[in-house]
Amino acid sequence: MIKVDLTKKLGTLKPVNGVDNGPVCFGSLIDSTEYYKQAAFPYVRLHDTNYPHPREVDIPTIFKDFNADPDDPASYSFEATDIYLKEIIATGAKIIYRLGVSIEHPALKYYVDPPSDFKKWAKICLNIARHYNEGWANGFHMGIEYWEVWNEPDQLADDRSKDVMWSGTPEEYYELYAVTAKMFKKHMPNVKIGGYAAVGVTSPQHYKFFTDFLTYVKQRDIPLDFFCWHVYASCMDDIRNNARVARQELDKFGFTKAESMLNEWNYLVAIPNMWGEIFSSAAAKQKVFLEASGPIGATFTAAALIEMIDLPIDIATFYDGQPTNLFCTIFDRFGLPTKQFYAFDAFNRLKECGERAESICNAPGVYTLATTSKDKVGILLANWEGKTAEYPCEITGLDPEAEYLYEIFLLDDTMTLEKEKEIKSKPADLPKDVFLHVHSVVLIIITRV
Repeated sequence: MIKVDLTKKLGTLKPVNGVDNGPVCFGSLIDSTEYYKQAAFPYVRLHDTNYPHPREVDIPTIFKDFNADPDDPASYSFEATDIYLKEIIATGAKIIYRLGVSIEHPALKYYVDPPSDFKKWAKICLNIARHYNEGWANGFHMGIEYWEVWNEPDQLADDRSKDVMWSGTPEEYYELYAVTAKMFKKHMPNVKIGGYAAVGVTSPQHYKFFTDFLTYVKQRDIPLDFFCWHVYASCMDDIRNNARVARQELDKFGFTKAESMLNEWNYLVAIPNMWGEIFSSAAAKQKVFLEASGPIGATFTAAALIEMIDLPIDIATFYDGQPTNLFCTIFDRFGLPTKQFYAFDAFNRLKECGERAESICNAPGVYTLATTSKDKVGILLANWEGKTAEYPCEITGLDPEAEYLYEIFLLDDTMTLEKEKEIKSKPADLPKDVFLHVHSVVLIIITRV
């Protein structure tokens, strides 16, 4: 049974429908701006930008000679990043800026080592922030609020010569974060500083890195405005568990006001030796893309967006929006949207219907979310693991004397959020049930005529 009560308003939906990286890539041959606007991604987080050959965002692409003077504007090459950030802002999104470097999978690593001078590195980061927020060095006033220190320093290989993000010790990262956070708060107190884009927080190794980090910053009174973490999964419990542990530990250590940000996530098919297969097998890579970009990944994505609304997650950004990346599954290599993209499109169309209304579904594996305004209602349904069946749907709060246009849009293996049917009538004659295939998404829009 699906029950929607339009008389019970629950506030605006959280910005869980963000994305990693901007709309222009592949040497500007791909420009997905129109689709970014269509999905209305609220946030774009910057990491692995134009991977695997970053020309912008990363510290070494902007400050090319670490021996140069960090206070001299001539030491910086901002031009490529200026263009990239303006392209993102043109879509209507806000920026989350990762300070650091992109991941390095090849055997030869260039930038995974800790900076040789933490204070100098922090000063470089601060001047980058000043360029984009305070106009320094012929810069801008973009109002970028979130500044993230590094990415996945907890991704430590058994053979430390093979580290892809951070070759230093955990303690060295904690110190780098502390130096950078204190400098930012001293000179730019109105921005938010955080880290560290954790691989996760639930496994013993990652949990220890997390709690040791919290202990370090708590004991030294280091600012932590937000904590960010990642999860790639085919099981909703992986998202739930990481969200709850992150929030639980932040609160336990006294960081009750620190936001919890899931800033890399995606559907990832469950296969034996998953990560090893993905990086060694072309067939596994193809399977990852095809399943994530198709109706299975689309349904998981819609269900996850719905689920995140009630999880202790403040902001979420999906990895990734650039077709050059293996984990960009919302666009094909030509920049055209896949079925998975339309999960974000459906979520945005739901948001456009107003503030959240109470919606309950007691069917296992079926997720529901509803919104409403004066003249419009939106209901999003995702059948991730439920039965293929007719589901009774009860809607309370429509004007019994008014006439409504009832439209149903379907996303499954045959349809891509196209309109399946429409009915115009008073509430008494509107459909009382919804048919849901497993691995399908339904968006219902009800408009007062």
